[in-house]
Amino acid sequence: MNRKNTILKSTLLATSVVTISAVTNVTVHADDMASKTQSQNTPEKQIAKKQDNNNQQLSALKQQQSNAENEAAKQNADKLTELQENNTGKIKILDQQLQNQKQVAQQTANDQLAAKTNTVRQSEQAQAVTENDAYQSQVDAQVKTNDQAVANQQQANDQELADAAKHIVTPEQKQSQIDSATKSTQQALDQAKTDHDATTNKLNDQLTNDLKQNAQQEQAAKNDLKQPNQTDSQKQLTDAQNAVNNAQSKANDAQNALSDAKNTLNANQSALTQAQDSQKAYTTNAIKLPAGYIDAWKEYVNTKEKNDWLVTESTYPDVFKKLKQLDVKAYNDNLMNYHSDPSAKQTPVTLNDNGTLSRDGIIKATQFAVSLLNPIREAIGVTPYKITNASIDVAQDVTNEYRKDNWNTWEHAHDNDALDRVANNWNIDLVGESWAGDSWFGGPWHVYNNLTLDDLYRGVYESILMLLFQDADQGYGHATDILGVRDPNNNFTTGNSLGVSFEYGKGMKAGGQTNVGGFHFNTIPDASSKDVQRLVNEGYVIDAADPTAKVNQPGYRDEIAIPGQDLQKQIIELQAKVNENQSQVDQLTKTANTASQTLNDAKTKLANLQKSITDAENNYQQQLAAINTKYSNQVAKLQADHDAKIKTENDAYQAHVNQLNGDLQTKIDAIKAQPENTDQLKAQLDQKLAQVKQDGQDKLDQLKQAHKARLQKIHQDAEDTLAAYKANLDKDAQAKIAKAQADHDASVKALNDNYTQLKNQLDAQQAKLVSDDQAQYNALATKLDGELTALKNQVLPKTIDHQTAQNKQAVAGNTDTVALDNSGKTTIVLPRVTSDINGEKPESVKFLPQTGNEKNSFTIIALGAFTAMFGMNLVSRKRKF
Repeated sequence: MNRKNTILKSTLLATSVVTISAVTNVTVHADDMASKTQSQNTPEKQIAKKQDNNNQQLSALKQQQSNAENEAAKQNADKLTELQENNTGKIKILDQQLQNQKQVAQQTANDQLAAKTNTVRQSEQAQAVTENDAYQSQVDAQVKTNDQAVANQQQANDQELADAAKHIVTPEQKQSQIDSATKSTQQALDQAKTDHDATTNKLNDQLTNDLKQNAQQEQAAKNDLKQPNQTDSQKQLTDAQNAVNNAQSKANDAQNALSDAKNTLNANQSALTQAQDSQKAYTTNAIKLPAGYIDAWKEYVNTKEKNDWLVTESTYPDVFKKLKQLDVKAYNDNLMNYHSDPSAKQTPVTLNDNGTLSRDGIIKATQFAVSLLNPIREAIGVTPYKITNASIDVAQDVTNEYRKDNWNTWEHAHDNDALDRVANNWNIDLVGESWAGDSWFGGPWHVYNNLTLDDLYRGVYESILMLLFQDADQGYGHATDILGVRDPNNNFTTGNSLGVSFEYGKGMKAGGQTNVGGFHFNTIPDASSKDVQRLVNEGYVIDAADPTAKVNQPGYRDEIAIPGQDLQKQIIELQAKVNENQSQVDQLTKTANTASQTLNDAKTKLANLQKSITDAENNYQQQLAAINTKYSNQVAKLQADHDAKIKTENDAYQAHVNQLNGDLQTKIDAIKAQPENTDQLKAQLDQKLAQVKQDGQDKLDQLKQAHKARLQKIHQDAEDTLAAYKANLDKDAQAKIAKAQADHDASVKALNDNYTQLKNQLDAQQAKLVSDDQAQYNALATKLDGELTALKNQVLPKTIDHQTAQNKQAVAGNTDTVALDNSGKTTIVLPRVTSDINGEKPESVKFLPQTGNEKNSFTIIALGAFTAMFGMNLVSRKRKF
């Protein structure tokens, strides 16, 4: 359903009850009592009596039905309450049963664990006793063995002391023994060195001979290879490369010429397309103005007081009355007059992440707005708008500042702080603004996805209609702003450089709507305008006239083109250029193709030659590499075999040397260790005895450590057994608890389902009762309405009103009196007639229903969701005297 029609219908429903009353004076003459008596049972009274009777019957039935419905609802509520209380008691019992089951499961597990713990601990204690007994036996046996070893060693020591003379050696005897052993060892070392050197020299000579023979074989293999002639190959390559270079130069020239021609063609085609698109967008849409509209604004400009900027009924009654009358026709003529542009429908428009319109979108929105407004401004005689880079950037800055402040314009009007910040940033006196809440761009639900340029144009179009033709209640403040008629010759309340932007607050709410936003029509002063120059000459300090101001810097003051009225001539000229460019492109394409083919042939010949030479060179290099690899590998193998043999020889020699030296040192140590007197012999024997005792103690310590380890294992095994048993008990207990919980939940669910089933059943019974009552009521109402209609048809004659082509009912035989139609859907309030004592014909009294154009009705509703505001500032605060 169309949103405008939906809003219109909802409005009519909300205002459908209209009370129409007519108060008339009835003059009755004393001699006219007979006439009064005859009129007591008039058709009007018969109809009214029937209407009252119908209403009483319907009211009585409705009261009877209401009582029955209320009683049924009460009984249903009592049943549900009783069932709910019963369920609550059962659930309480189920909860207690569940708690008991949980406690039993846990207590059973605890009891079983206690019994198991007792058994495991008894077994652990028995194993520990057995281990202790075994350990004690081992200790006793080891002590006995140790005592025997000490006794044996003591006996040996005593025997050696008794034979001390046999074991005493003098220092001179020791040295003689050492010298003899050293000499013998040195002779063995010398012989080993001689044998080692001979073996090493033999291995080195063998390596030298093998490497020489390998080198000779390698050189012979390389001599058998035939290397390609580098000179001939290079000459062939040079000739082929020169041919490619020449062909490449010609192909480049041809391609450059073709690229230039294509660039020219593309530029002209783009310009042609843009001109054609502009022609569609800017020629199919224009604001139609009713006769007298321009004259009314001219009258305002010529008669207004200085510094006035509003048109109100009290200040300019004639102009206000004219504009308000013209607004209805102007709005209705233009509301459904927007023409969509197919190409604009294919052009996407995206909003920035903060909900603001992109710079390109602002430019297009502003160009479209200016194309609609400038013809009106020029007709009034006001300076037309211009568009500059500064006005576009200012418009974008304004929306960004609104979003930074999270400003809800629908509820709080203009964000004056934001406008001041932007003005200060650009070094200008003010930023003018008119604002229109969006009910078109984002649709009725303010969804800003998949938008097109056509949507943007429509939003701007509808906003301008509201600002121009729905502004009477705002004193035409918006209209005087965007039309530039705020006394442009005497004050500084408007600017002539325009920027139209859009922003919305994501999730922002107002008036029951979400994502609310709107269009900003922002103006800034132009330093080059006559208005600004005049104010400067009059002594005002105008920031915008300062050459150092940001707004006057190069680039910002550059103007952006506004589509003009000579687009058709431009399109014809561009089309001719495009045709000429296309012919040039076609001819140059043939030339470029020929040059490209020649280049490809030369490149193919060069590539084939390069491949042939490369293949030959690669084949030679591959064979050469194979030879190098083969003989290099043989060198490495010969060297590795030699090194391995040398290492084996060195290791054997060093091991032999180490053995000889070790044996010599052992002999020397033994010679030196021989006792030189009885005390030294006794000390050596005591040391042997002490070592025997230490060895015995070490064995006892080992037995003790092994005993402790076995006891620890017995304890750990018991702990592991109990832990595993407890885990199984816990698992079983949890399974029992889980099953009890599931049974409990199933029982509770069954009770709740039973309650829900009963409630649904009772709700269905109640709904059927209400439906049956409504059907009974409707049947009676239809019957009574039919009786009332029959009575009307019986007592009231019918006539035809040819002006409205509708059936109308005559009252008291007066065909000029108009009543409402006989559709049966509207309460009829009949007028009374007036007669005087002279018996003159009564005067007809007509009651016309309130009517409204659909567009006007939509406008009233749209204004409910539309907030239009405008801002202005004066510069008198900075005037110098």
